[in-house]
Amino acid sequence: MLLSFFLLLLAQGVAQPGPTTVAVDLPAAIQLAQEGHDAEALSALQKIAAVDPNDHLTRLWIANVYARMGHADLAEAIYHSIVIEDPRSVDAWVGLGTVLLRQDRISEGLDALRRAEELAPQNPNVWAALASAYQLSGDTLQSISYRQRLATVSPTVVNRMDLENARREHGHRFESQTFGEDYNGRTPTTRGSDLALSYRVSETFRVIGRGQLQRKFDRTENRFGGGAEWRWTPWGTVSGQVLVNDNNRVLPQRDYMGRVDYGYHRATYSGTLRYFDFFGANTMMFSPAVTVAVTPRWTGALRYAFTTTDTAATTGIESHTFEIRAAHEIKPRIWARGGYISGIENFDQFSIDHIGEFRAKTATGSVQILFPSLTSIVGSYDYQWRKNGVHMGRVYVSLVQAF
Repeated sequence: MLLSFFLLLLAQGVAQPGPTTVAVDLPAAIQLAQEGHDAEALSALQKIAAVDPNDHLTRLWIANVYARMGHADLAEAIYHSIVIEDPRSVDAWVGLGTVLLRQDRISEGLDALRRAEELAPQNPNVWAALASAYQLSGDTLQSISYRQRLATVSPTVVNRMDLENARREHGHRFESQTFGEDYNGRTPTTRGSDLALSYRVSETFRVIGRGQLQRKFDRTENRFGGGAEWRWTPWGTVSGQVLVNDNNRVLPQRDYMGRVDYGYHRATYSGTLRYFDFFGANTMMFSPAVTVAVTPRWTGALRYAFTTTDTAATTGIESHTFEIRAAHEIKPRIWARGGYISGIENFDQFSIDHIGEFRAKTATGSVQILFPSLTSIVGSYDYQWRKNGVHMGRVYVSLVQAF
């Protein structure tokens, strides 16, 4: 009987590790999570939580790992259970607010994050989460105010860049572009410039003024006009533009453009309808496109464009354009971009030589530098192969100043 009792006690001691073992295991599990070993970390954390279901720190890390793995519903349930048991857990409120935002439940997410702010009004993690939440809700000024606090208290490169990018997006913008085209053979060089001012009238509405000057095929032409942009949701815009000059022969005499953009999580979808009225011809263009942020430092884009041209002699001349682009942040404030286009490479410089069934292949590359002054400078180079052995090289220099 005594031996049986001793064996029972020994079995219970083996089956139920003491607090010391759990304490040793938890830092190791957290380290696995911090190093990105999500599956291993989750398994280790769940074993620890099975021993002590009331360990809020372990459950919090389980929720963090679930959130990072994309299981927002599982993370939400755990965060919610923690805030019920411990309503003063700031980290749990922040986690709950963040996963609610990821599920597009913006109002609920803001409520959770405001609760966290009541508990810890000077917590930088709370400020960062609220900045993202207000940006998603469309309250850009509130988002900028929290990013300003964060950049002041913790002036890391990431925090400063987030603040600058928010200000660039929100502010008025002056845009300037100069370009030159050189051809092989006897085709004259082309020189041009493009100026635009985007003025924010309100949080949801902008007006745009634009002018272009170009010398091509030994003709100097220009066109002027403007447009407007309406932000109908925090991540959706509708814009329109008109450029005119009835004396043009190379550039369109009239250019009408309408565009819809909608962002959803990491992707932005666009649809553009454009009508070009030339002297003796007209072209209708429709173009869907998508841009995806694959990672915070890599983006990819696809675009298709269909055009149909009518002239005095022929109607319904079709052309198809396919474009693929990629961009990479090679270091903070510096982006490198590259792409390949089969068809019409740039509808903003669309001219009489591009109408009809335009066949060309274009390779393009550019470097963008972002300055703390909210200035952006881009240098680009395109090389194009056209039919009949015509080659063209184009250089762009662009400047955008937000204010």
